[in-house]
Amino acid sequence: MAKREMKTESTWRQEGKTHPTNEALGLERIVFFSDAVMAIAITLLAIDLKVPEIATSVAATELPRALRDLGPQFMSFIISFFVIGIYWMSHHRYFRFIQRYDGGLIALNLLFLLFIVLMPFVASLFGQYYYLPLGMSIYAAAVAATGLSIAALWWYASHHHRLIDEQLDEQFIRARSIALAVPLLFLASIPLTLVSRTLAVALWCTLPLASFAILKVSERRQRVRRASPETKIEGGETP
Repeated sequence: MAKREMKTESTWRQEGKTHPTNEALGLERIVFFSDAVMAIAITLLAIDLKVPEIATSVAATELPRALRDLGPQFMSFIISFFVIGIYWMSHHRYFRFIQRYDGGLIALNLLFLLFIVLMPFVASLFGQYYYLPLGMSIYAAAVAATGLSIAALWWYASHHHRLIDEQLDEQFIRARSIALAVPLLFLASIPLTLVSRTLAVALWCTLPLASFAILKVSERRQRVRRASPETKIEGGETP
């Protein structure tokens, strides 16, 4: 039986061919790795939520106060949980349309995951130092950086249809930038933390609801576009 010839990368280049790769498998590995990182990060958010240790003799009177003291940690946990959840949904929907990958996409995805991994730390910082503008500003900046990084990932993949379907129309691509709403609102809240912590936190708490409302509006527009004969390709879900 003839021995199978093994071709190296240089051999493929000399023959004017690209080295064969499994794009689907490569994309699956990127998505699975990203899902695992986000799952771990969202779980680590609960580390600061510890049951108060109170002597049995005074538990009846001290437990309510101890639970009130945990209020900032619970607030930080809830906001951060929904923030990571929103970014996970955006990541999931973006990769529904990304068909190929390259080193640039992998690098931007790792940058996005870097900020995701930082979320438990900045959430803990905010929960412990909620009364300081610096702690709140760092938290808002970290959330904004996470959103801007995933927006950069989508821009890189969709610019000139670099890594997406060439038939995907430009209006549909631009509609995906709706995910910028969350990081821009967090950036806008940084000066607000210097004026009123309550207003800043109230803005953060409304972001999940605002995000879902924006998604519904975008979905309605996409249904209208799908019904139009001028639509080049069905868009599916929104980010």
